[in-house]
Amino acid sequence: MVVQHLLEPRSKLGTYMHQHRYASLPEVGLNHLYRSLDLLCEYKELLEEEMFKKNRHLFNMQVDVVFYDVTTFSFASVEADSLRDFGFSKDGKFNEVQVVLGLLIDCEGRPIGYELFPGNTFDGKTLEVALEKLEKRFGLRRVIIVADRGINSKLNLKRIVERGYSYIFAARIKNMKKEITDMILDENGYQEIKDEEGEVIRYKVIEYINEFTAEGEKYRLPEKLIVTYSSRRAEKDRADRERLIEKAQTLLESKAQIRASNKRGGRKYLKEVNCTGTWILDEEAINRDQQFDGYYGIQTSEKEMSARDILEAYHNLWRIEESFRLMKSTLEVRPVFHWTERRIKGHFVGVVPKIVENEGGGPSILCDITEVDNPYKRR
Repeated sequence: MVVQHLLEPRSKLGTYMHQHRYASLPEVGLNHLYRSLDLLCEYKELLEEEMFKKNRHLFNMQVDVVFYDVTTFSFASVEADSLRDFGFSKDGKFNEVQVVLGLLIDCEGRPIGYELFPGNTFDGKTLEVALEKLEKRFGLRRVIIVADRGINSKLNLKRIVERGYSYIFAARIKNMKKEITDMILDENGYQEIKDEEGEVIRYKVIEYINEFTAEGEKYRLPEKLIVTYSSRRAEKDRADRERLIEKAQTLLESKAQIRASNKRGGRKYLKEVNCTGTWILDEEAINRDQQFDGYYGIQTSEKEMSARDILEAYHNLWRIEESFRLMKSTLEVRPVFHWTERRIKGHFVGVVPKIVENEGGGPSILCDITEVDNPYKRR
């Protein structure tokens, strides 16, 4: 199944029908392919740990910086169960059930491990399982977790710090205290660097104490906020806001649409006048967002890394997005047609080695497998 998926992704039935293309492989019955998913599910953790050990030795795998992100995978079904459920789809598949997948990768894009969650799981609630995997199963003691805003919550910061780990997270700068937003918008103190494309980026480092309460306990975490400003990003922010304003104006034509709309969309820039049922554009919210055009923040507890190294580490988060893209496009993992929990989980166990093979530089495991011409070949 791994070989077929690397060369030409197909269903289990398609894999069975096309196995005669490979002269070096013994014939496998269709039922054996399906049953193998049950075994993959059963041995998932063992396979994961062995893969981690092999990668660490073969590639001199560096795991002091670990990237974590979450995505969703849809099913060709509308029947929910304990694993498949409706939730916020990353791919706009809101009419199909899904599962949530949390993936850990190293700085080269090689998977360390993953976990499946019910389709209605919020991104931020998945990190605890990933942290436990790093600490207890892989025995990693010093790790910097790099993640996007969806993982950035007070509870997750608490969990990371309690394990002795550090974090580099995208920050919600618009929601920060006024004294910090004032420093962000203050032109003084910014330095200039050029990105890979030659664009001038301005950045500033703000040191502060992040005070919050989580699970009844008060925390005071020394943090650095690295704020960047990009004229290209400012143009994008303006264009995005204009689109939302247009959507908001369209919503004003129907109260029913306003009630049913998502606050992430045009409703973000609408407000109700004194609970009267009358809605208007929220000019205050529009102006508040406008002043942050072009600004982006990264908050970190890391004390030893320079601002430039922190920015570089965060920007490498694209590698995990590339892994998701590989799974969803090149490897054609979705949509998933299995329906029992064990076979769904087994299906995903078979995906991870494919990412490793891709990141490892080519189909080395296929060198002894010869493709032969046959009437089943898809041309």
